[in-house]
Amino acid sequence: MKQQKVSLSIFFPTYNEEENIRQTITDTMRAVEESPYVGEYEIIVVNDGSSDHTQSIAEDFSRKYPVVRVINHPHNRGYGAALKTGIAAARMEYIFFTDADLQFDIVELQNLLIHLDEYPVVIGYRAPRRDPFMRLLNAWGWNRLNRLLFGLKIRDIDCAFKLFKREEVQSLPLQSKGAMISAETLIRLTRKLVPVKEVPVSHLPRKAGSPTGAKFTVILRAFTEMIELYRGELGLVTHKEALKFMSVGVLNTLLDVTAYLYLTRATALFADHLTIAKLFSFLVGTVSSLLLNRYWTFGLRTRLTLGEVVRFYAMTSVSLTINVAMMNFLVGVGVYDLVALAITTVFTFIANFTLSKVWVFRQRQTGTTFIPQS
Repeated sequence: MKQQKVSLSIFFPTYNEEENIRQTITDTMRAVEESPYVGEYEIIVVNDGSSDHTQSIAEDFSRKYPVVRVINHPHNRGYGAALKTGIAAARMEYIFFTDADLQFDIVELQNLLIHLDEYPVVIGYRAPRRDPFMRLLNAWGWNRLNRLLFGLKIRDIDCAFKLFKREEVQSLPLQSKGAMISAETLIRLTRKLVPVKEVPVSHLPRKAGSPTGAKFTVILRAFTEMIELYRGELGLVTHKEALKFMSVGVLNTLLDVTAYLYLTRATALFADHLTIAKLFSFLVGTVSSLLLNRYWTFGLRTRLTLGEVVRFYAMTSVSLTINVAMMNFLVGVGVYDLVALAITTVFTFIANFTLSKVWVFRQRQTGTTFIPQS
C-alpha cells in the first residue's frame, strides 16, 4: 500500500458542464484533502470552449481557492485537445484526470493511488458500465479494433479515470485531437513498456448535462485519427504487410481472370486451348504478385535476385499442391464444399504470407541499411 504522500495534478476536460462543475470541484477538493496519499495538489479545469456558464463557475472557484486553475480554449477544439492541454499544464509529480459529468466517484481515486509504488500508470475500468446498449456495443467494437490494429490489450480504453506519472505522459508525442486520444496515449505507453495497472471503478448514470461522445462527427473524427495513426508509426508492421498482401491477392485474381477472358474471348489463338490460356493468365498473376509484394508489401528496394524468383515459384508450387490436397481432403471427410473452400483459402493466405515474409523476401543484411515502407 502506498504510504508516502504524492503531489498530484487533477484536471477535468469540460464542455458545457455548468450543471456539474460546481459539485465536481467541491467533491474533488474534499476527497483529496482527506486522502492519506496526497500531499500538495492542484485542480485544473480545462474549459473546451463551453457556450454555457462552465467558465464563469470555474473561475469563481479559482478566485476563492488558489489550488484551482482554469484554462480556457477560445472555441471547442475536441476532447483530445482538452486532454493534451491538461497534461501539458500539470506541475505535480503525478497527473490524474476524469470527466466533470459526475459519472465517477472521485473518492475511488484512492484505489488507484495505492498502486503507485509498483505502477507509474494506473487506470480504471468501469464495473459495471452504466451506458445504453448501443454505446456498450460501440465500446466493445472500438476496444477490439484497437487490439487488432495496434495490439492494445486494455479492458476499457476510454474510461476517464486515469492516473499517470507526469514524466511518462508529458513526454509522449500525442497527435490525436478527438476521442482517439485515450487509445493513442495507452498505445504509446505500452510500446514504451511502461507497466499499466487496471483497477475496477464505479460508473454512475449521468444525472445532468448531455454527453457528446455518441455524436456522428465525434465518431467520424475518432476513426479518421485511428486510420492516420495506423498509417503512421503506430501501425503494426506485420498488420500493414498482411493488408497489402491481401490487396495484392485481390488485384492479381482480377488480373488472372481478365487475362483469361481476353485470351479466350478476344483472340482466336487460345479459343480451343483453354488450359493453356489459364496457364498464361495464371503466370500474369504470379508475375504481378512477385513484383508488387516485393516492392510494395515488403518495401524491398534492392535489385530482384534469381534466388528470390526461384523461392517465389517454389512457394507458389507448394501452395497450389497444398491447396488442392486440403480441399480434396476436407470435401472427402464430409465438409461442405463452400466451408472447405473458405478454410482452404484462409490457410493458404496465412501460409503464403508467412513464407513470403520470412523466406521468399527475407531481409538480408548487406552493406546498406534496409528501410521498410510504411
